[in-house]
Amino acid sequence: MKTRLLFSFACALLSTSLRAEPATAAPDGNTVYRTWADAQGRKLEATFRGIESGQIFLQVRNGYVYRIPLDKLSPADQEAAKTLKPEGLGIPADPNLAQAAAQIDMLVNAGLAKAGQKPNPLASDEQFVRRVYLDIAGRIPTREEALEFINDTSLSKRAKVIDRLLASDGYNSHLFNYFADMMRVADVAQKARFYTYQDWLKGQIADNVSWDKIVYSMMTADGRLLDNGATGYLLRDAGMRLDNLSLTLSTFLGANVSCAQCHDHPFADWTQRQFYEMASFFGATETFGTRGSKGYGMQNMRKVLASLDDRRLQQQAKNLLRVNAMAVDDGEENDLKLPDDYKYPDGKPGDLVKPKLVTWSDTKNTKAYQNVETKKEEDLRAQFAKWMTSPDNPRFAMTIANRLWKRAFGLGVREPVTDLDDVDAAVNPALLRHLGAEMVRLKFDLKQFMRVLYNTQTYQREATSHEMADSGPYLFPGPVLRRMSAEQAWDSCATLVVGSDVDKFKAHRGATYSKVMSIDLSSDASPDAVKAQIENAVAAMRQYGGANGGNPKNNAKKKRMMARQAAAADGDDSIEVAPPVRDGLVLARASELPQPEKDQHFLRMFGQSDRQIADSSSDEGSIPQVLMLMNGEAQKVIGQNDSLVIQTASAQKTPEQQVESLYLSFFSRKPKPDELADAVAALGNGITSRDLSWVLFNTREFVFVE
Repeated sequence: MKTRLLFSFACALLSTSLRAEPATAAPDGNTVYRTWADAQGRKLEATFRGIESGQIFLQVRNGYVYRIPLDKLSPADQEAAKTLKPEGLGIPADPNLAQAAAQIDMLVNAGLAKAGQKPNPLASDEQFVRRVYLDIAGRIPTREEALEFINDTSLSKRAKVIDRLLASDGYNSHLFNYFADMMRVADVAQKARFYTYQDWLKGQIADNVSWDKIVYSMMTADGRLLDNGATGYLLRDAGMRLDNLSLTLSTFLGANVSCAQCHDHPFADWTQRQFYEMASFFGATETFGTRGSKGYGMQNMRKVLASLDDRRLQQQAKNLLRVNAMAVDDGEENDLKLPDDYKYPDGKPGDLVKPKLVTWSDTKNTKAYQNVETKKEEDLRAQFAKWMTSPDNPRFAMTIANRLWKRAFGLGVREPVTDLDDVDAAVNPALLRHLGAEMVRLKFDLKQFMRVLYNTQTYQREATSHEMADSGPYLFPGPVLRRMSAEQAWDSCATLVVGSDVDKFKAHRGATYSKVMSIDLSSDASPDAVKAQIENAVAAMRQYGGANGGNPKNNAKKKRMMARQAAAADGDDSIEVAPPVRDGLVLARASELPQPEKDQHFLRMFGQSDRQIADSSSDEGSIPQVLMLMNGEAQKVIGQNDSLVIQTASAQKTPEQQVESLYLSFFSRKPKPDELADAVAALGNGITSRDLSWVLFNTREFVFVE
């Protein structure tokens, strides 16, 4: 009987999930203007944004918002202001931000008007708070966080919550997930662990280092991976210069030129020689060969290995020494040559290739390429990095701007984001160029750029949930309704169980790993001294539990131990960083779990990238995902009595309050009258709060970003 009731209630709820509600009238932005006058008769044409703390906020046509003491207006306008309904999004955080956001809205609205389309209505507070938490912090808000926002009567609450989330640990975690997919960040690559690379990237994000500086550091990094995490980008493709360059150009410049490795590109203005001339900037860089190995004491390795009698210790020593040899090193000569099958008249197979930069200019209607010779006295990689990340390089700014736009809205202004060769092929070329210019104006500050995007009316409109026409471009009447990413879904599950405490655990595995694995391989180190270091390191590796795997049953214990070791290495023993573990699930952020997780983990089942191909995460649905939602470990953990969402609901006094608590926890909204009535009736017929949590967890509304 209980199973039948549960199924019946679930079917009723599923039938209403994401159902389009009748459109309600909503302000569409700065379209209602009024002439305002002050006490001296001076006039200003502006739209009314609201009153707060004795100040009136008026937005003029260029988007700038003026803050004026209310008592400075004429008596008639003071009275009018008290009766008017605010237009737009309420009070912005600052005038310049409002103007920057309004300029984007104007370009979007112009594109919509040209196509005879209208923008979506503004999203409700309930829709907005859930969306902004998912998009900025990477998780749903807790019941308390949702209520705090919904009950806030301030006209500036949307701007305030955006700023608060951008300053949160959740922002850092969520952005790392995006870059990890984009740059194939993995725990293990080239038979070494890349923990220092992960920690370095997380540190760059936490410190809000500008995008141009992050990329410049990765392009020019040298030394050992154990000492300099920034080398991880180049070492990810150790020994594969051409493949790494192809990924670099597509990832950071939107130039999909992989075909040019083997022949002139059939669809883009790139020749094979031009590709090799670009690759020549890395022709003196060694990432995995003899030269780099010698530079880090590998000549001493043979003597040390020969002195080891224990075969197992010898194998562990080889692994240890190989990790220490993972390094980026520059030689004195560029040795890149044309391939043996080169067939074009501008060179012969085996010819040495001199480095040249292929640059372009992008104006409204033209695009041109020209070769620019480098200055020989400058470091090759530094010259390449300086050119690529320059504010004068339109492709660098436009590519990351287009990527972040897609991250916020579900689609890029130009798709795919790895191919920007024809800017005029974008759905709104003027918007794409403006976004690139904004990135430059903000000096590649990703946080400030996203702050502008999230403060636009375009972002804060209702999501488009209807089927989009295959024949027409999507012009962004609002964000696209989309399924949560694997990381958003996992982090939201963890939030339901432990709340905002999910942000407390930070792995910091790089410092511990480097300390354990690092060995002095300098030429003046004696074989006996190196041998002693190896034996000590092997013993530490076994305690660390991360060098050679181990019993899967002990994984959770190992992760807790590693976390505590990391805290000690950072000199902070006062904070308990070990994450909670329930039924074998480590309830930490996706960013702090193995990168990527094992195949059968919730994250991988929901589309987490395997980190072998850039941007390869998936939001496609599947039957295994449905089964995991219905019967998987995450669902069971959420429904346990010690889960925060169940504890909070159980603490409520009435069935109505219990239902409301669950809806707020899962959906950031209160139940509609019919939903409340059905749920209360179900509770009265024997269904428990745990059963109801199962139903809500399995709705489409939970896994979608509205």
